[in-house]
Amino acid sequence: MLRTPRVAIVGSGFVGSTTAYALLTSDFPAEIVLIDRDRRRAEGHVHDVRDAEVFSYKTRVLAGEFGDCCSADVAIITTGVSQAGLKSRLDGLKEIADIVHGRVHDVAKHNPRGILLIASNPVDVLTYAAWKWSGLPPNRVIGSGTVLDTARFRRRLAERYKIASNNIHALVLGEHRDSEVTGIPLEEFCQQLGLPYEGNTVGRIARETRAAGLQIIGAKGATYYGIGAVLVRSVRAILRDENSIFTVSGLVPESMQLGQVSCLFRPSSTGMESLPSTPLNASERQALEASAEILKGRIALLDSSVSITAREAESFQYQT
Repeated sequence: MLRTPRVAIVGSGFVGSTTAYALLTSDFPAEIVLIDRDRRRAEGHVHDVRDAEVFSYKTRVLAGEFGDCCSADVAIITTGVSQAGLKSRLDGLKEIADIVHGRVHDVAKHNPRGILLIASNPVDVLTYAAWKWSGLPPNRVIGSGTVLDTARFRRRLAERYKIASNNIHALVLGEHRDSEVTGIPLEEFCQQLGLPYEGNTVGRIARETRAAGLQIIGAKGATYYGIGAVLVRSVRAILRDENSIFTVSGLVPESMQLGQVSCLFRPSSTGMESLPSTPLNASERQALEASAEILKGRIALLDSSVSITAREAESFQYQT
């Protein structure tokens, strides 16, 4: 009998619990372990999610401890701090880094062989830090990157041009949100379909995409449905070895001279493989390099500020 893969979700706040629910209702069978410092809250989410079992795909959902990560194929870090009222994902960086440091240490201690998937923000900086903290090979520490930004961009372009979003082959690269870069041969695409190419419209949509997360947070306090779907899609691609390509965050080859940034990667059960980036014009390449430089500066800031131990991290109150 085939073994059912195990997915451990660390953090049972909005993102963690939504991801558990989305995984349950997907067509991918997996055992789901929800881990939280507040065990009672994790158990409450487990019972709530399990109430949907009869209407979805039957799977095992349980509240667990970090020791339950030992057999997890993928461990997802969703731990975070509320971003309501923050001007930037860098606000509160020290606080969230201290918390994530402890969570990554606990997961890696129990599971040195699985895939570590980071969803905590600022995701690019924390994915790099998680690689350093975990001691895992860089290809087994994956950030959710700009997959959600890409989905937001494609949806808005699809609405403007009245084309199904899965037929819009646009990408968002670089940093998640603040300095992200849209890479899309849209002018050629429009010519092929006889559609009007409107550079100003594309620029406006790109700006709307960049601001989408903060707008949602301002309206309802947090974002979780979109990122929950992104994490489930990523888990499925990883565990099924689909050879799908995503704009996740990872350490790119030195030959690309970008460092840590969201580019094209092929994730799998053994890690992820960096792929040549989509063809960019000169201004797009320059913007991507600028985004990478910004991230290098923020990573340097993080390296000089984080010195907390896993035991000390236990004293922090956190939510996602």
